[in-house]
Amino acid sequence: MASSSPSPAALLILCLFLFIAAATHGSTAAGGRLHDSLDSLKIVGGWTEIPDAGSNKIVRDLGRYSVSEYNRRLAGEAENHLSFSGVVSTDRQVVSGVKYRIRVAAVDAETGDRLSFVAVVCPGLHQRDRDLDSFTPFADQQVL
Repeated sequence: MASSSPSPAALLILCLFLFIAAATHGSTAAGGRLHDSLDSLKIVGGWTEIPDAGSNKIVRDLGRYSVSEYNRRLAGEAENHLSFSGVVSTDRQVVSGVKYRIRVAAVDAETGDRLSFVAVVCPGLHQRDRDLDSFTPFADQQVL
């Protein structure tokens, strides 16, 4: 007589059901909803917003670095095309290290136009280790 054990798929479904039941019971007892409990879970490798990024010294330094590095790569040290104005918002991603996706406000030195860019920066352990992965114009320039 062969013993019958549940399949891995059946166990996974059971675990998911128990998780949802526990989350629903805990959140409804507190007057909340299921999605409130699920929203509070962190996704590994996902982006997490940093509140008050504009006043965060580390984020501001990384934003200033991204504009400076963009200018250096574009025209060398002789000419600054953009001037750092501030940080609009920031997200952080934790993978094998940390990445910051920073929405940077800048001013075009030639025209005086206020512009917005999205910079992805890996801070490194020391300032010399910082790396600008990308620096692209923000799609909706009318926000600033």
